[in-house]
Amino acid sequence: MNLDTGLIGYWPFRNDCNDHSGSGLISRPINVQLKEETGIAQFNGLDSHIVVQDAPALHLGTGDFSIALWIRTDEHRDVIGDILSKFDPQARRGFGLSVVTNSGVTSTAQANYRNLHFGMDAGKIDADWKDEGRPGNAVQVKALHVSEGSLYAGTFEAGAQETGHLWQYEGPGRWKDLGGCPDGSNAVPSIARFNGNLYCSTGRYNSRGSALGPPENTAPGGSVYRIDGDGKWIDCGQPGIEDATPEEVHVDGYETGKADMTGSLTVFRGELYATSYYRRGVFKYEGGRRWQNIGLDRRLFSFVVYKQELYALINGGEVSRYLGGKDWEDCGTPSGSTQTYGAATYAGDLYVGTWPGGDVQRYEGDKTWTNIGRAGEEKEVMGMAVYNQKMYVGTLPLANVWRMDSGGLTLVGNIDNTPDVMYRRAWSMAVYNGKLFAGTLPSGHVWSLQAGVIATDDRAIPSGWHHIAAVRCQDRLKLYIDGQCVSRSNAFNPADYDLTQGQPLTIGFGAHTYFHGAMSDLRLYNLALTNSQIEELARTRS
Repeated sequence: MNLDTGLIGYWPFRNDCNDHSGSGLISRPINVQLKEETGIAQFNGLDSHIVVQDAPALHLGTGDFSIALWIRTDEHRDVIGDILSKFDPQARRGFGLSVVTNSGVTSTAQANYRNLHFGMDAGKIDADWKDEGRPGNAVQVKALHVSEGSLYAGTFEAGAQETGHLWQYEGPGRWKDLGGCPDGSNAVPSIARFNGNLYCSTGRYNSRGSALGPPENTAPGGSVYRIDGDGKWIDCGQPGIEDATPEEVHVDGYETGKADMTGSLTVFRGELYATSYYRRGVFKYEGGRRWQNIGLDRRLFSFVVYKQELYALINGGEVSRYLGGKDWEDCGTPSGSTQTYGAATYAGDLYVGTWPGGDVQRYEGDKTWTNIGRAGEEKEVMGMAVYNQKMYVGTLPLANVWRMDSGGLTLVGNIDNTPDVMYRRAWSMAVYNGKLFAGTLPSGHVWSLQAGVIATDDRAIPSGWHHIAAVRCQDRLKLYIDGQCVSRSNAFNPADYDLTQGQPLTIGFGAHTYFHGAMSDLRLYNLALTNSQIEELARTRS
């Protein structure tokens, strides 16, 4: 079987980073390490990438094409990054192949974790958002999380006899109830997958903060639970309760005697971390019901993993970076922010959303932040996620969603128009099954939007060496791992997706962030590889 037919770019990474396809593509490596003649290129996740000059061979038009390569990722590497990209962000035209971790998405700090995405666009977007239903009696969809091929939601429910619930999406308008908070509290603020199981935090959400009046259910929360394979909720303790002072356990006038809410869960370098929404500090899980306080004596909202390090978003506006032990470094305060709720890593930079300015700001290092624009007249930026080569953010008080473009933030829709309320929130976001999902307050609905076309593998890619193939074949995009097709996009009209533009091809960088890991035997074809060809490429790493 001839695997050279249709080859327009070939990087074997033996002694150099040059194209060996015969197309004459000009490649410029930046801080890429080669392991002599082994055919392995190492990318550091900080600035390593290869810029391939635009050329006629890379003008793919409306035709089929394929990408095939081997990648290696480390077991405890949380953010992997972009594999290959040729995309014009201003025209929204081109394609990208990435391993995406959407980290920092309000209380669900890891809405997507190491998910393989292959997307393309030619300035296309749905005219309207699609209503995906209301999980139970949700007033707020506090968490959206994707893992093991499923989309999960955590909710706040407002009735006196109601509790927060964990839900699993089963299709348009259908949600499967996976149980309510065993401690009787009204919210499931965060969801993470750790060591093969789902973990959920619980809490008593104070709905007065959204101008909805005090909660009718005043049962305290603050626990973390593991959801076992049989669906049982196993109590994993309350982060911070052992060190809580009398003042800390009497929050908002409620004499609870217990922690009020565990806010955000995240996996970082193979360990589980939590914030306590009303407690002070960050806590690392030690097994059983034990949590270790690792410092940062502040009330925290969420985490974000950026350039291989853990950052915390603080009520007060500041952002801090974890140094190890109980040590944290102040990274400054985004200008004017008194509450920094959400974050995203986009095009290699860290962005956060602010209150009360309603703007998005970019981290420049040290304690410096640059304001890149306000979301109309909105006051707060919350949910933030990278989806099909662009960054999207949700806002308050109108529950609008915006896309970051070169000229600032572009409105792409309103997803909650509940009348006679002060605040509407587009709070949670996740990418699932080729679409961007967003959760709201106070309607408690989940909505979805498709921009361009994208195939997503909604599972964490395993560590070690794996063969990856991405194929545009007639009216579908397909993703393969180790020779097996793991995802197909929705059908599209090929004539609608002319990908030709003048941007360079980049290896190891794109709309998400710099790739962290190794690559080998990277191939780009101007045709659709067959299943048997992909299986052959996946059998042997050259």
